[in-house]
Amino acid sequence: MAVTSDRIDTVVATPLLHPRMSWGAIIAGWLVATAVAGLLYVAGLALGFAAFDPNDVAGAAKGIGVGTAIWLIVAWAAGLFVGGMFASWFDARTDETMGAMHGVAVWGLSLTATALWMSLGLGHAMHHHAPMGGPMDGGRAPMAAAATDNDALVILQANVRRMTDHVPGDGRPGGRDNSDDAIVASILADHTDTARALLMANGTSAESIDQTLPRLVTEGNAANANIRANADRAAHYTSMALWIAFIAGLLALITAAIGGSMGAGNVHRVYHLRRYEGRPYRGL
Repeated sequence: MAVTSDRIDTVVATPLLHPRMSWGAIIAGWLVATAVAGLLYVAGLALGFAAFDPNDVAGAAKGIGVGTAIWLIVAWAAGLFVGGMFASWFDARTDETMGAMHGVAVWGLSLTATALWMSLGLGHAMHHHAPMGGPMDGGRAPMAAAATDNDALVILQANVRRMTDHVPGDGRPGGRDNSDDAIVASILADHTDTARALLMANGTSAESIDQTLPRLVTEGNAANANIRANADRAAHYTSMALWIAFIAGLLALITAAIGGSMGAGNVHRVYHLRRYEGRPYRGL
């Protein structure tokens, strides 16, 4: 007699859970990265001031500039490496891919906070220190700012004031301060006819203008050359600063991802001697 039995196999579908980011771990890792980078930056400042040589200011300034660029890259990379690693440790999961993602998130938060801080600082500086070249001062503030590092422009302004018998302190709209600046601007723009007309309107004789104007034009050409050189130098340094920031950010991204992955792969080394009681599961 054969005994048969019917068996029904029940398959229970287990839902797949996608990995989730731990924002508490990311913020904590960012704080660690900021602290480490700040500490390294202070150490770099200490080294820079210790190596400063007052007898060779030019060489010291160049060395400090190069050292600052290198140290900025090192501080960012090291700080975010440690921050990514700690973010993985705070998350306490052994998933190396998620660890790398936590490191990238720490990098993104750090970069965003730094950009926001710099934009606020630049906006504050521009609001409080921007030259006011409105109609009440005849636009003299931009001219004075340009003349601070341009000896030829300073000489040109002084000679124009001497020709027009400039009276110091006369800053009324339409006064000689404004006409002097207009004459200087005309010479810089190579508008000699306009400069001649303005000089004659100020009461300068035609003979004095014919004798002095060629020399003023020569000084204006020298001032323009200095302005172009200063602009080229500013563009060069700005380009270098932007490239340094790009390299520092890129290396920091790589090191943050590596640190996060390494941290997740070594979570067991951090918690290997600790045991935590889990909360009992309470179903519905």
